[in-house]
Amino acid sequence: MSHIKIIDIPRVNDPRGNLSFIEGGQILPFEIERCYWIYDVPGGMWRHGRALRHTTELIVALSGSFDVKVVSEDGEQSVIKLNRSYEGLLLPPLTWRVIDNFSTNSVAMVLASTVYDEDDYIRDYSSFCKENGIQAGCHSEK
Repeated sequence: MSHIKIIDIPRVNDPRGNLSFIEGGQILPFEIERCYWIYDVPGGMWRHGRALRHTTELIVALSGSFDVKVVSEDGEQSVIKLNRSYEGLLLPPLTWRVIDNFSTNSVAMVLASTVYDEDDYIRDYSSFCKENGIQAGCHSEK
């Protein structure tokens, strides 16, 4: 899990309201090619898992909180709770991730190193395990 890590996002504390910012190529090890966000997730729902073959991502909880369950390309598993808008979870390519346990009104922003390409996606957990030679624990996605 050495490449999966929390990145501190710069913040400016101000009595009028705090400000955080991300500049491509500065605190991120990639230039930002795509940004999308996940919101209005109904209670009890989760975002199905997937991995990306060539894309690095940073996931930030802009509002609320959620858990990111990750499996690295070598099979190590971890659960990271994101709940601070000035911290992001850096996911290198070939990291399986499932996002769940969304709090009410949470917003997950994702910055990606590539534009959308369906061929980059691995949407089946057993295929992810097979592509990475992982045998242990490859029976369940969530």
